[in-house]
Amino acid sequence: MSDSTVIDLDRIKETFFVECDEHISEMESSILELEKTPDDTELLNSIFRAVHSMKGNSGCLGFMEINSFTHTLETVLDRMRNRELRATGDIISILLESVDCIKGLVDSARHGRESNGADREGITGRLKALLEGDVQKRVEDSVPVDGGEERLRVVFVPGRDLLKRGMDPLVILRELSTRGRIVSIRADTEGLPGIEELDPECCYISWEIVLSGRRDVVDEVFEFVRDESEISISGEDGVRGDERKPVPDDGAVSQTQKKVQVRDASTIRVDTRKLDRLVNLVGELLITQAMVSQLASEFITDGTSPLQRVIAQLERNTREVQEGVMSIRMLPVGDVFTRFRRMVRDLATKRDKKVRLCISGEDTELDKTVIEKLVDPLTHLLRNSIDHGIEPPSERVGKGKQEEGTIHLNAFHEGGKVVITVEDDGRGIDKDRVLEKAIQRGLVEGDGGLSEKEILGLIFLPGFSTSEKVTDVSGRGVGMDVVKRNIEALGGSVDVETRRDEFTRFVLRLPLTLAVIDGLIVAVGEERFVIPITTVLESRRPLPEEVKTVEGKGEVMNFRGNYVPIVRLHSLMGIRAREERPWQALVVVVVVDGREYGILVDDILGEQQVVIKGMGGLHGISGIAGATILGDGRVALILDGGGIVRRAFSN
Repeated sequence: MSDSTVIDLDRIKETFFVECDEHISEMESSILELEKTPDDTELLNSIFRAVHSMKGNSGCLGFMEINSFTHTLETVLDRMRNRELRATGDIISILLESVDCIKGLVDSARHGRESNGADREGITGRLKALLEGDVQKRVEDSVPVDGGEERLRVVFVPGRDLLKRGMDPLVILRELSTRGRIVSIRADTEGLPGIEELDPECCYISWEIVLSGRRDVVDEVFEFVRDESEISISGEDGVRGDERKPVPDDGAVSQTQKKVQVRDASTIRVDTRKLDRLVNLVGELLITQAMVSQLASEFITDGTSPLQRVIAQLERNTREVQEGVMSIRMLPVGDVFTRFRRMVRDLATKRDKKVRLCISGEDTELDKTVIEKLVDPLTHLLRNSIDHGIEPPSERVGKGKQEEGTIHLNAFHEGGKVVITVEDDGRGIDKDRVLEKAIQRGLVEGDGGLSEKEILGLIFLPGFSTSEKVTDVSGRGVGMDVVKRNIEALGGSVDVETRRDEFTRFVLRLPLTLAVIDGLIVAVGEERFVIPITTVLESRRPLPEEVKTVEGKGEVMNFRGNYVPIVRLHSLMGIRAREERPWQALVVVVVVDGREYGILVDDILGEQQVVIKGMGGLHGISGIAGATILGDGRVALILDGGGIVRRAFSN
């Protein structure tokens, strides 16, 4: 076998694992929906198709543990499709455990490890018990089952390159024997060439099979080879039931390519490493384009110069390329949201609670990097809502509520950011109890004169909890510091709103992307800083009478009838400013966590798209979100509004 064939097989296996991940996700989601609508035939068919796909492909690739388990599961699902088994709560639980088993088997196959045989055998035994119990029930009740079987004649002419695609016709024939009772089978060997011309990787034999079975079930066996094989299924009386024409050898395309053309020619699968490299290259292109523009502006003052026009066109094209590449990285948040359905169901069952997860805004898109880092914070919020937000059914009924609690996961765009809310209709947060705990721990003195928002903000302190009892999930507040830290690391913010015995709502505000932002370039002394444009309201030079000093609070500026605190950036960064008087300098008004602040700077140099670069060992400095390279080659720090405000007013 040639090296290229080995490489192709590895690629086929990797494609198989990726497709398994997709099938597993689809199965889990559909099973959870089936629990709500147990008579939904389409959901059952969707689950069956996913299992059938994994069974067929795993057998062809030699992953027999996956093949054997999915075969048993498929039999159970087939009985459910035939209305011989109904999707009761117990069966739904077994199906979900089967999904977990398949996950483990696929993971073991992917990494070449041995699977947990005890788990597999235990769940297989429970599946077989369902089948045996169902057969016994049908015998006892004497319920006739019309299987729709008929005597069929099947002609199977494999595509010439079927073996090269990693498919084995004999595996398909063995699978066919499990779908009906074989009456006869004949191999046609007339197409075999002489030994000198024989290619061991080509198919030359075709088969004619007569069997008793259901036409639709028999047809499904050929799902993965029908594109390049000739398949006909007819009644034994010669009436043609189905026919598939072979793909011509000339100009033939690969099976994967063919599937893309038949099913969905608008999407392709791309290795994320290639995409990340493309994003990095586009980032470098943006920096280079900014440098070219900077150099041109230094030597050419005539705006009508042909070079200036070309550079302006280059800038437009570069921005379009950047926006196009970044749009490829954008994924719907629904990909993350749906994975929580299972977690909510399992945890609610464990806590003897009834909880329904409602999802909306799942089409809202975020950068894939942001989405990947959302899983942990959302997990903490949902687990706490179930464990300490939603009341037990008896308590809810006593309060005049429905037995089933609701958690609403929502996403939407707002002001250049994506907002995600996690809201439950449970107990709410007892603000008095939060303050009492804070006083006991010495976090505040007396009532501290804290506002409601400041009191609720205490739950985000590390280790803070109002729970008297430690559980394996934790109390409201435990883990909240992780939520806040992770969200702020993404350049976002988190707020909480609550009303006793009505609701608790966590509001996460996140940037669309972590790679490129539109920024306002400001100068402070000899240094340059970037303020994300989405946080900027306006910039102004205040009048002397508009600036006041508040004892113990610092300086404030009158802005649209309200006084906003002023942050002296030069003092915070330990650098010398050209001008320290606000009415001689400039104040950039920004919004942080819903409140307005003024950042004192020397000058505004303009607006520019900047590429966010990592800071290595300097990562995590409060108030700094990253760094970038400007058009003149200088490094500028990108400011994090929340961190800047906390540093300025922490004392």
